[in-house]
Amino acid sequence: MSSRLKAGLLATALCALPLSSYAEARSALDARVDATLAKLGRAQLEALIVTHIPELMQDPAAAGDAQHSAAWSPAMPEHGIVAITETDGTIGVGARIQDARYESTAYPAALASAASWNPALLEALGRSVGRDARDHGFNILLSGGTNLTRDPRGGRNFEYLGEDPLLVGRLAGFYAKGAQSNHIVATIKHFALNDYETGRTQYDVSIPRDAAMESDLLAFNIALRIGKPGAVMCAYNMVWGSYSCESKPLLNDILRRQWHYPGYVMSDWGAVHSTKNSAEAGLNQESGAEIDTAIGLGGTGMLQDSPVSAEATKRIAAAIKDGTLFAQAFYSPKQLDSVVSDDVLRAMARPILYGLFSTGAEQPIEKKPVDQAAGYKTALEAAQQGIVLLKNEKSALPLAKTIKSIAVIGGHADKGVISGGGSPTVLPFGGNAIPQKGSEIMSQQVWAPSPPLTFMRRLAPQAAISFTEETDLKQAEQSAKQADAVVLFIAQWSTEGRDRATLSLTDAQNKLIATIARANPNVTVVLETEGPVLMPWLGQVRAVVQAWYPGIAGGEAIAQILFGDVNPSGHLPLSFPLSENDLPRPALPVAPPLSEGRPTTFKIAYDEGADVGYRWFARTDKKVLFPFGHGLSYARFTYDHFVVKAEHAPLARVTVRNESDRDGSDVVQLYAEGQGIGRRLVGWQRVAVPAHQSRDVTIPVDLQTIARFSQGDNRWHVTPGNYQLRIAHSATDEGLTSAVLLKNTTIAGTEPLPQ
Repeated sequence: MSSRLKAGLLATALCALPLSSYAEARSALDARVDATLAKLGRAQLEALIVTHIPELMQDPAAAGDAQHSAAWSPAMPEHGIVAITETDGTIGVGARIQDARYESTAYPAALASAASWNPALLEALGRSVGRDARDHGFNILLSGGTNLTRDPRGGRNFEYLGEDPLLVGRLAGFYAKGAQSNHIVATIKHFALNDYETGRTQYDVSIPRDAAMESDLLAFNIALRIGKPGAVMCAYNMVWGSYSCESKPLLNDILRRQWHYPGYVMSDWGAVHSTKNSAEAGLNQESGAEIDTAIGLGGTGMLQDSPVSAEATKRIAAAIKDGTLFAQAFYSPKQLDSVVSDDVLRAMARPILYGLFSTGAEQPIEKKPVDQAAGYKTALEAAQQGIVLLKNEKSALPLAKTIKSIAVIGGHADKGVISGGGSPTVLPFGGNAIPQKGSEIMSQQVWAPSPPLTFMRRLAPQAAISFTEETDLKQAEQSAKQADAVVLFIAQWSTEGRDRATLSLTDAQNKLIATIARANPNVTVVLETEGPVLMPWLGQVRAVVQAWYPGIAGGEAIAQILFGDVNPSGHLPLSFPLSENDLPRPALPVAPPLSEGRPTTFKIAYDEGADVGYRWFARTDKKVLFPFGHGLSYARFTYDHFVVKAEHAPLARVTVRNESDRDGSDVVQLYAEGQGIGRRLVGWQRVAVPAHQSRDVTIPVDLQTIARFSQGDNRWHVTPGNYQLRIAHSATDEGLTSAVLLKNTTIAGTEPLPQ
């Protein structure tokens, strides 16, 4: 057996070994890392700790066919290490230019997939995206957004997984686990508390450490224990007075010492401000050093002599000035630091080798055509499970296939479905359904060529289904008056680099919905939005479908939901508020202007602490438009026989009954409250229940979700006493309750989680 094959098997085994065998495998891996590290010279160490943007290098050809990767570092064939080739990959293999060679499967947005509440699906998605990445020739996947949604206006919320740490942590962990099954490194990000795009390189988060540990950091903690990702990406923002990528409390105290994380920390692009501070704090790899150097106004990152070209420097500066480079996101003035010593470089490189070897990412990559059919199948399953039926008055849905006429209006439903912008942008197979000017696509709207109109016509071939653009209000109103039903598509684009100014749709979109609702009493609104929107017209329409950014199979999935070929089963991974005034920060932060060309920092206080999302609304006694966990079905589910088995780790058991004539899937949610904590999700299970049948469900209580973090011993402690457990359909549902007495329990927060 070759040494390379042995390494691959070892990497695979580390993810699946029982605890009794894990220590032996880890010891063998550590020995390999140490042996390799001892052979590396200065130049090789530098090659590991700095990655470059090929297209900004003086000699882009040095990167070979990886010239359009997010970052690259040369191979070390004498040590059995291939070149580091990185790609953005939150919703598929990222593309930087419009070129058919870089087309790939565009999966649903992470938030859309999170609405499935299905860890197995997230693992399958990770496996599929990871396979696509490796087929394209990449071995590092810059994916796995694990930040909580603290503000529904956040511009990157579609890349994340919701507002609850247990939900987010589990889903992110299983996604990373699936991705790394392809012998690539998965990267969870952005560590940490990176919740706004406004002034994202300037703001300094203020939050009590215990509150951070019980919310955002808990999500990362869970994801790391489940997924064992090879890398963590630190963020642009500051936390507790230090930039995230030079934060000793985050990178050293919490990630290394408390959680014992063995992989490496890479910077976000443009996030390194000080070589000395970052290296001392625990950063291992500077990503895309050309951006740091060019924007540093002559400063340096890890290396004094960056290979960035003068022309690239001018291009970046111009892009910042005109706002095309992520809306002025990358302002990172730097100090001119001395090049770090060999010993420091060696210490920085060790976790990088561990991350590569533990996943098998150092192995040769055989580029081949992406499996388009397999990717589409996974994308379709994710879209089907993630679409949420928010409202269905008078059983307006599903539409009967015998219906005579349907007016489809707006949202470019005749061409495709919209996706989010910025670094996760994927150029879908078939190209952009609505062509844009210019070759760069990361700042453009991309529409996956999956027109809902086409699939609706296929499913109901006898119906007369018309289409009208939303810009033609007069014709849209006329079409609505003449149809038996209306399906109104509303698309709203969100992108990295800017937050949504408001939760409102545009005035034109709200006017369109109100006008069509007056013209026809049977209106279904399909929302293709990154997240929550306000709905002043909610009482005027029959049904509302939250389709998110549904990916390349989105048009087919939407049509299947509308006509009932698929029973909706998605549940909200975040709350839909009634007003921005109900949020912890009603107004978005305002970034101070530049001072002498350099950014001015400012503080954002997370006064809500650990009470994110539904916990905040409960704490402040505010009603919501739609609660966390909400999701309707064409089936009707009821719960009974709820019992709790009180042990060291309590178990909740309940019978789920499907009282309808349709098969369906339900998400059974378990909440706990008491001893000073408000209602918190402590477990859930997605279950398929055939028509007129029942299923018994067992849900373990995750005690860490109700424990309180103590800085004294860096552990979680369950306060002893009576708690109320609640089986419910959402965070606000009364459901069924049962009291349970919990003992004083201490949790280290480093143990592997049961899977």
